[in-house]
Amino acid sequence: MKDNKSSILGIEGNVIVLVGYLGGLFLSWIIGINYFAWLLPLILYIIEKKNEFIKEQMAQATVLYIFVSIIMLIFNLIWIIMFPGSYKLGLNLENFSGSTLIVSTMNILSVTIAIIITLIVINTSMKTWYYENYKIPIIRFFVPKFRSLLSKVMKNSKTNKEKVEEEKQEEIKEEEKKNEEGVKTEENKENVSQKRKKKK
Repeated sequence: MKDNKSSILGIEGNVIVLVGYLGGLFLSWIIGINYFAWLLPLILYIIEKKNEFIKEQMAQATVLYIFVSIIMLIFNLIWIIMFPGSYKLGLNLENFSGSTLIVSTMNILSVTIAIIITLIVINTSMKTWYYENYKIPIIRFFVPKFRSLLSKVMKNSKTNKEKVEEEKQEEIKEEEKKNEEGVKTEENKENVSQKRKKKK
């Protein structure tokens, strides 16, 4: 039987994947931190060390929520450009006389996109719960590129850490050498002083 356990506290893999997808969805609905919903699956991807199913799905979830963040950012930029005073006035339609149609269209679009993303996440969560390595259309094409890029970044960070560790080890060795030399000089001084005493 295939081992589906995660390296994260030995929890079942489907539970970790569910936390990544639904946790990211929950964060994407919270104003202020919705742009950073992709951080949760990314952290799970980095922490997981052995389960390929979890790593593949968390990479996919990260890419999905990055796309969601980009879409939200575009919508907010359009809103700010079209209605510069919107964040001061609030989202009351009465504040935008003559632009009710545009505002309504944007609201409908944003709600429609939110519903589509929610359905995609729920569908993916249900399939992955039974350990189906489900690939989200369109998103699936970006996952391998994302994983290769992330692996390069992680390798570079590891090499930098190794360099720092090597430098530390060299410093420790140099200090040990200095200490040994200091001990030797002290011993030599003692030997010289003892010889002088014997001569006297």
